[in-house]
Amino acid sequence: MKNKSKKKKISIQIKLTKTAKKQIIWLLNKNRNKTGIKIKIKKSGCAGFKYKLKLSNKIKKNEFLLEIKNIKFFISKCDIPLINNTKIDFLKIGLNYSFKFINSNHSTICGCGESFNI
Repeated sequence: MKNKSKKKKISIQIKLTKTAKKQIIWLLNKNRNKTGIKIKIKKSGCAGFKYKLKLSNKIKKNEFLLEIKNIKFFISKCDIPLINNTKIDFLKIGLNYSFKFINSNHSTICGCGESFNI
């Protein structure tokens, strides 16, 4: 999706699976005071970076608004190159459920799959 800005065009591609969309909508419906999801990249883990999702109701000046399937995502402009071309899934692994981020740009993924590097 593209955002037309006076300064610079921003282009970012993020895909959601049906299960990820369903879970995010459930979370937003459960937390009606929140209007969207922040996607952040945090320095963490043995490979370098980790994705973080957080319910939010505000967009900051340094964030880009991306709407996918009627869900608002707030993404820090400096994180866009790291998040671009990411597919977000929601999986059950054993007894646990969690979001999984798949990005072909990852050069390294740690053994447990929690952190990555580009």
